[in-house]
Amino acid sequence: MSSKLTALLTHRKRELDATEETPEVTALPTAKRQKLKHHQQNFPPSFWDNLSRLWLTPRSLREFDRRTVWPNSPVHADFTGAEQFDPIKLVQSAKEGGPNLEDLRAYPSTKKPDVDREEAPNQTMSDIAAATSAYDPTFHQNMIDHGCLPRLYPSASQSVAQRPQNFDAIFARLETPRASSSALTMENFHHFLDQNTQAVTENKTMSSEIQTIAGVSTIPSLQDVLFNHLEPLIKVGKDALLSQPKVDLYDGNNPSDLATSVRNSLGDYIVPCEATDRPCLPNFFLEAKGKSGDSMVVMRQAWYAGCLGARGVHELRAWIDPETLEDKNAYTIACTYEAGTATLIIYTIHLRRSSNSHYRRISSMPTRRYEYRMSLMHSVSMIDNLASFSRGIRLYQNAREWAKEQRDQLCAAANRKVMSLKAVSASKLQGSEDELGMDGARG
Repeated sequence: MSSKLTALLTHRKRELDATEETPEVTALPTAKRQKLKHHQQNFPPSFWDNLSRLWLTPRSLREFDRRTVWPNSPVHADFTGAEQFDPIKLVQSAKEGGPNLEDLRAYPSTKKPDVDREEAPNQTMSDIAAATSAYDPTFHQNMIDHGCLPRLYPSASQSVAQRPQNFDAIFARLETPRASSSALTMENFHHFLDQNTQAVTENKTMSSEIQTIAGVSTIPSLQDVLFNHLEPLIKVGKDALLSQPKVDLYDGNNPSDLATSVRNSLGDYIVPCEATDRPCLPNFFLEAKGKSGDSMVVMRQAWYAGCLGARGVHELRAWIDPETLEDKNAYTIACTYEAGTATLIIYTIHLRRSSNSHYRRISSMPTRRYEYRMSLMHSVSMIDNLASFSRGIRLYQNAREWAKEQRDQLCAAANRKVMSLKAVSASKLQGSEDELGMDGARG
């Protein structure tokens, strides 16, 4: 502590002692004086500077006040501040709206947003917000407001009534016995329990438990991928309301499985990454959390990714044959896995026509509006016993294979249409050449 500060504190102490001896002031009792003195004293600055972690205490707050207090500027006794203003100019400025404050931080801009009036005729400034992620509570309402409806919305009975048309077929397909899950032993189960005990973080969960559940597979798949090439699912004008998703795991098809012309035409919906050599047409997703993860967040992440996948499948089906869009079937699966309880949940995401005028149009069908429906397919806690462990593996692996079957069928149908279009184009070209040859012969 500096000598000047020490002298100042000594002077103040003498003033305080002198005040206490003044007969006009009622002195505090001895116990209260000691308590007040104890309350006001603090540690020297060097004590605070050498702390590795600063706790929020009354002493630390007093030290903060001591370091941040600004001395008052001396003001002349007769100064009121009115001398700096011209009343005439002030009135004129007020009539013109006052000073421009747009350069101030957090001041709302007065510029009108570029809003798509056809899709959002009643959109106002208050409706436009910054892009949110699944960690933001407003994300949930943004999705619902734009026709992406979660499980059990708006009620359990209505949600169950609007399950996909092929729900029972998918359920039975996922329960199909597998040799890999039937051969599991107690030793495999105990190894999985050990992995679950150690899966504190999301990365650890993906590298241990999910690898055990997935087993050996040749399905094109990637982990921890940012979807940075897709058209925003929800936007106002040109502004996306949701941040780009980073998916823990997704399955797709190799780009070579789908004709180049189709990938180029529908790239904004079926090519998820700017690195176009990565799997395309994703329709299977997994979002996982470690033991400290948030159940609501992981559900929102799977919900968001599933809606993007379902939209891509819908766009491809519309390109192949628009007449098939009203089948109300699901072609997309989204899963969540939570390491704390080793709970695997499997959802389907499908589209269906909606009469709600506020829901988003699909680009391939601009005259129709669709809503995205999330339905619960299966839920199993894999640490209960060997049977639940085996069932979880069977459901997960069957779900991945079912999703691949849907992609393969769609890619084959799209490639057939490309070939037929080429054949028609070649036929027309040949016919034109024949006509030209005939005209030349007549001439």
